[in-house]
This record gives sequence, structure tokens and C-alpha cells, in this order.
Amino acid sequence: MLPTLIVLSGPTASGKTSLAIRLAQHFQTAIVSADSRQFFREMNIGTAKPTAEELAQAPHYFIDSHSITEDYSVGQYEREALELLQTLFQTHDTVILTGGSGLYINALCQGMDQFPEVPEAIRQSVEDDLEKRGIDYLQEELRTADPQYYAEVDLNNPHRLIRALSVCRSSGRPYSSFRKSGAAARFFRPIYLQLHWPRAELYSRINHRVDLMLEAGLEEEARSLYPQKHMTALQTVGYQEFFDYFDGNISRGKAIELIKRNSRRYAKRQLTWFRRDGHWKRFRPGEWEEILQYLELSRKEQLHIQKKRSERLLQIDLLQKDRLAGRATIDNKGTVTHEVKPPADWAWVLEHEARQEKR
Repeated sequence: MLPTLIVLSGPTASGKTSLAIRLAQHFQTAIVSADSRQFFREMNIGTAKPTAEELAQAPHYFIDSHSITEDYSVGQYEREALELLQTLFQTHDTVILTGGSGLYINALCQGMDQFPEVPEAIRQSVEDDLEKRGIDYLQEELRTADPQYYAEVDLNNPHRLIRALSVCRSSGRPYSSFRKSGAAARFFRPIYLQLHWPRAELYSRINHRVDLMLEAGLEEEARSLYPQKHMTALQTVGYQEFFDYFDGNISRGKAIELIKRNSRRYAKRQLTWFRRDGHWKRFRPGEWEEILQYLELSRKEQLHIQKKRSERLLQIDLLQKDRLAGRATIDNKGTVTHEVKPPADWAWVLEHEARQEKR
């Protein structure tokens, strides 16, 4: 049987760090980060990096592993993380992967998408448009050229916009059309867990966490990084807004307002990513026994879920080794229909996922 990679994700401020540590302690294993902002040792408060006390509770990897002065790509992460997992699985049958960066999770678990080469002149033209016309211009072009990717990408990250539009302009095709249709072979089996909150509660948690970051010194951290504000790693929420304040473009109050707004928007785009993938089993952070029960069932019986959405309904399939074992649908009125009943011991998985959808 392949070793297990428990992939724990969820939107920002959903409680991934504490649950990952609890899982690592339960399975006596290590945590690998897939949070692309927590790689960088200079960024601490604004990335909600685990504290020293939290890091001491379980072995962590890819936390403070790089500097913002380094060019570090998702392709490099895929290679380095796979090498690390090869080593960790020699002494552990289970490892925890956690973070909110869907691009990095997918690269590690399913393999990198293959995109065409982009002529330097085209990339330069996109960069020139950013400099002369601003990020709003690039956002609007992407909305027209690739609505699917527009709904998922961090629109405040110019590096991601430049990359996507360079591909669109050079190929004449949407950036999202080059994504892989099948997963690469891996030497482990991922089990996907997503932390789930009703939207109003999640947004309240995000606003509160920004307040805590400010109390912890986020403004001072941003000011210390201001001389390096052009670095790719710093083109992200929590820092860009303060840089605009330091430049005299907005007030301090406006910067804080934008950090909260952009954090909520980032969470919304993370949720769009999860919905697109469809293989995430959702849990509230406090559902510890249910999480362990699902992990045991998934490992023992090779079970997982796959969700498909249409305008009219959500279809939830329970699969055993890719064979249909159960199916439930939820229509726009919230009515649940069990089209294929699974074995009794497995039925709670479909029922539980249906309840998450209705919350």
C-alpha cells in the first residue's frame, strides 16, 4: 500500500496550522508547508507563519526555507518537496501537507502544468503595460482573455497576472487551457481535507486576524521590508497596501481597510479553487473524531469523494478505488437525494458532506 499524504488546506484564517500540528502529533509525523508565502524567512507576521512555540510541537519543512531575494518557482518547489517526501516516507507511513496555495499543492500531488514558451518581447510588453497602465488594466485583460483563471488567481499579484497574460498573448489561448487533464504518477496517496466555515464566520475571522497582526507589528514589519518592495515575494496582501501608504498614495486607515478586503477576496478565490478540484472533503476544525474516522476509512477502504457542480445541483460521488460506491445530489433548494446508496458504514461520509454544503 502506498504511504499517505494527508493534504490539509482551506482558506486563509481557517485554522490550518493548529489542526496540522494536532494531526502530526497524532500520527507522530512531520508537516510539509505548501504555503508559498511562508517559505520566506523575512515575512513573518503578514504571512501568519507558525510561531516558535507551534514550530516546536512538530517537525516542519518549507518554513523559513528561502529568502525573498531568491527567485523560487512552483517547479522548484515540486522537485524539492518530492525529494523531501521520498526521505520522510522512509521512516513515516503518513506525512502532513498543509497550506492554502492551491497551485503548489496541485504541483506536488498531481504534477506541474505544461505551458508554451513565451517570447521575451511578449512578456516585456505585458510588464510595460503594468508599469504604464497599472494592475487594473492587466486584471481587465485577464477577465476577458481567461474568465476561468480570473476567478481563481490572486488579482493583486502582478507576477501571476504577467505570467498568465504572457501565455494568453503568445498562444492566443486561455492560460487555463494548458492545465493538465490527468495527474502525474506519485509514490504516495493523497487524502484531501478542507477546513470549512460559513462565509460570514470566515470573514469575521479574517478581519479579527488582521487586527491581531497589526497588534503584533505588521506595519513595522512592512516598513522594514519597504526598501525591497519590488521583490516578487512581497507582491502580496498585507504588504502591498502598507507600501502604498508609505508612498503617500493612501491613508493608514485605508491601507488597513484594504488589507482586510483583499484578504477576504483572497479567501474567496481559494474557495473557488477548491470547488474546481472537487476532491476536497470538508470539515469544521472542531470535528476531530469525524476527521480521524474519515482518514481511517479512506486509508483502509481506499475511499475518496469527487464533487461536480452544475447550475442546478451539486453531485457528490463516493468512490472506492475510482469505482462508484455512493452518490448524493443537492439541488438549489437544498434538497438532498441519495441516488446510489453506499454501504451503511460509509453512508455518513455523503451525509456529512451534504451538511457542509448546506451551511
